[in-house]
Amino acid sequence: MLKDRFGRPITSLRISITQRCNFSCLYCHREGSKGSEDREMTPEEIERVVRVGARLGVRKVKLTGGEPLLRQDVCEVVRRLSGVEGVREVSMTTNGYLLADYAEELADAGLKRVNVSLDTTDPEKFRWLTGGMRVERVLSGIEAALEAGLKPVKINMVVMRDVNHEEVLGMLRRFSGTDTVLQLIELVPGNGEFFRRYFYDLDLLEGEIARRARVVRRRRFMHLRAQYQLNGSRVEFVKPMHNSQFCAHCTRLRITADGKFKPCLMRNDNLIDFLTPMRSGAGDEELERLFRLAVGEREPFFR
Repeated sequence: MLKDRFGRPITSLRISITQRCNFSCLYCHREGSKGSEDREMTPEEIERVVRVGARLGVRKVKLTGGEPLLRQDVCEVVRRLSGVEGVREVSMTTNGYLLADYAEELADAGLKRVNVSLDTTDPEKFRWLTGGMRVERVLSGIEAALEAGLKPVKINMVVMRDVNHEEVLGMLRRFSGTDTVLQLIELVPGNGEFFRRYFYDLDLLEGEIARRARVVRRRRFMHLRAQYQLNGSRVEFVKPMHNSQFCAHCTRLRITADGKFKPCLMRNDNLIDFLTPMRSGAGDEELERLFRLAVGEREPFFR
């Protein structure tokens, strides 16, 4: 298993397969990437770099965007990656808008589970947050994912003061008894006036949920994050990555949509281009060298 200079093993890849998105979310940080939308990897190229990673110890792959379901060949990508020797899980993060159309085919292709962004079930608030989209389509997507066996469906809810912080308990009730996990996410700093106006500290809410919980367990491979179980619901709190614990337990290497290794979410000054060499005829030995080079560039951003 490949480890970086700080002893952290690299066991997962987070691959942005497109920078395109059909949403215009007010708080979006675009996966920390500023890459071009003009160059996207083909399914074959994505499979090839994952095979290199799998030989070095990668066991999980998460597909992201932009919005990954905007790619018409997304099911082919999933099918190829789920067939890579050594890869145990292929998952996806999506805004869910097109999920009802793809859920069954994605499951058949080998996708194991999905994370779906859903900050509110209020139609007007949802349209405001996303740039005019319809929440009903996302709710249908979640239902379709559950029916297709993409479980558990993780619902990503960014909690914002005076926007949706009072909807949390209602969200828990809505999905109680379903195979879902509600992930309550604290707004990430750096969004200027939006952050200052709508930031909501999750500590008090977590204290309340902890008191109500019947079971609390720690997820060893997710920064020891607590998962609270109560009244048929599962809840997790995702604090901003701006802390040393996030970095200390990071086992992920990111790949940008335009074919670059991204050693750190918080940096864009040490990206390593592998797609240009790949398209120029580089062999797997060279790709492995670039993969190792990217891992060697990894260092905790917060210490």
